[in-house]
Amino acid sequence: MASQLVEELKEKYGVEIHYHKVSEESYVALEVMNFPDGYHNEIVESAIKQLDIMLCYFSKVLVLRLDLRLKSYSQNNKVMSQFGNYMQQKIKKTYGKVAFIWVREQVKADHQHYHIAYFLNGHKIAHPSKLIELLKVMWKKVAYGGSIYVPTNCFYHLYTNQGSCYETFKETVYRLSYLAKCYSKRRVSQSVKNYSSSRLEYMEGS
Repeated sequence: MASQLVEELKEKYGVEIHYHKVSEESYVALEVMNFPDGYHNEIVESAIKQLDIMLCYFSKVLVLRLDLRLKSYSQNNKVMSQFGNYMQQKIKKTYGKVAFIWVREQVKADHQHYHIAYFLNGHKIAHPSKLIELLKVMWKKVAYGGSIYVPTNCFYHLYTNQGSCYETFKETVYRLSYLAKCYSKRRVSQSVKNYSSSRLEYMEGS
């Protein structure tokens, strides 16, 4: 079960409290991974916002988390732009509205890798197996032989009409907080982003 995995991750990485502002006067306390070098607040906030907006649009949302690996280093994120543009069109055509967030990381390897999360309309997709295969084919093409790693429990279902939704939301945020760790975010230059996300905005009145 995903919850068991999260408990194991909490033992490994620990827990830090992230306060997410929900109104001018109130915040909600969410758990994120506790990294020695800290985490990027803006990455956590971007992930929360895009997920929350999708939940405003749809009562069912599927969250998919994947790792994108490269065979060679690049100083820019052109491969992500190409991959993102193509996949956005494909996903929208098949599954409708979609949100995403990705991060660029590099630790000991000679080349960077990327983590990405998609937030999809759960009424249109119940299981991500077909989408993952499509993503693998496209990534291999644009990344010249790159590969996709599928983590354990790589997806979550969030149903707003179920009492367990908030607990699943909190687990999802904890898993996504792995993308925000500071120590792996090398900046090639100030002009090269180490993360990007979709720009969905809340519906008027939500």
